[in-house]
Amino acid sequence: MGQELEIEFKNLLTIDEYNVIKQYYFKQSEPFKQTNHYIDTPNHDIIGKRMALRIREKSNHYEMTLKVPQNIGLLEYNEIIDQLPEQGSILNKQFLPENITEILNKHDIPINDLHLLGDLTTYRLEKEIESGLLVLDHSTYLGIEDYELEFEVTDYDKGAVAFNELLEKMKISKKVPDNKVKRFFDAQHRTT
Repeated sequence: MGQELEIEFKNLLTIDEYNVIKQYYFKQSEPFKQTNHYIDTPNHDIIGKRMALRIREKSNHYEMTLKVPQNIGLLEYNEIIDQLPEQGSILNKQFLPENITEILNKHDIPINDLHLLGDLTTYRLEKEIESGLLVLDHSTYLGIEDYELEFEVTDYDKGAVAFNELLEKMKISKKVPDNKVKRFFDAQHRTT
């Protein structure tokens, strides 16, 4: 299983801001599509601990990721899986990779209550720049569209400076978003 520390900065964008960044950094690029399928208990035990469990589907490949908050960033546990469980279904605990099961057990997450609760599709553009990976997302979920700029770095302090400079250069005001899984579950809660 792969494990990596994710340090990223995020900013919600208006469609106009999205288009300005797209034109400036991604003029010749086409976005790729990925869908995040979110897993939690009906009581949202995972997100309640500020963690996230998802299966990312990209080009008919599936990767399960558990994100666990750290002092700085998130520790990601990644595992390639063979298939996608049915939406709304209870996950068979045999479906979960062993290491992810161990971490969920350490956090007292009731494994037998895990369900695939919904999905969010993102059209993503990525570009390496001098100080990190610039990511431009257009996401759709539950009848909602949103736009987001992400900046993935290896050094928090240098990344913060570079990200703030980028926002200033592009004349974009700071609008720090909740993460995608929280936005999805908040929207789902409003519709039920």
